[in-house]
Amino acid sequence: MPISDCCPKDVFDKLSKGEDIQLVDVREPDEYSAVKVEHSLHLPLSRLAQSTSILSRRKDIYLLCRSGKRADTAAQRLEQLGFDRLHVIKGGLDAWVRNDLPVEGAGLHVWPLERQVRFTAGLLVLLGIILSYSINANWILLSCVVALGMVMSAMTGTCGMANVLRMMPWNCQH
Repeated sequence: MPISDCCPKDVFDKLSKGEDIQLVDVREPDEYSAVKVEHSLHLPLSRLAQSTSILSRRKDIYLLCRSGKRADTAAQRLEQLGFDRLHVIKGGLDAWVRNDLPVEGAGLHVWPLERQVRFTAGLLVLLGIILSYSINANWILLSCVVALGMVMSAMTGTCGMANVLRMMPWNCQH
């Protein structure tokens, strides 16, 4: 059975009727913790291959991400692993919300943490450059510190800026 596309409303109707389906959200943990569809199973795309043992091969699997691209990738990977009955929710969670379907969590307006880090790092580098030209050349050190932090983050797999941003009020779960 080839991978099929479906719309959020159809999946919601199946869930509402109590149909025995698997709704799998392949977004990363920070995204999932901010906002999710009730009864969805969280299997991040980055760890999908290691987590397939919890999926039933006898049930339809509906894949969800933010916009649909990662769900397409997940469907292809699952198909290569021998799964069939795969369905990609077109438009992902964005389309789910546009259709006024229910979600859990208050993070709809909050960017994913990784995007917040990219924005903040870019803003700080730009600020360091502008201040070094307009006020004092030593401000270039701000850009250097951010660049060093990005390199260290890549090397260690941890991110100090993400840890700080995670504590900001807009990222805290109430």
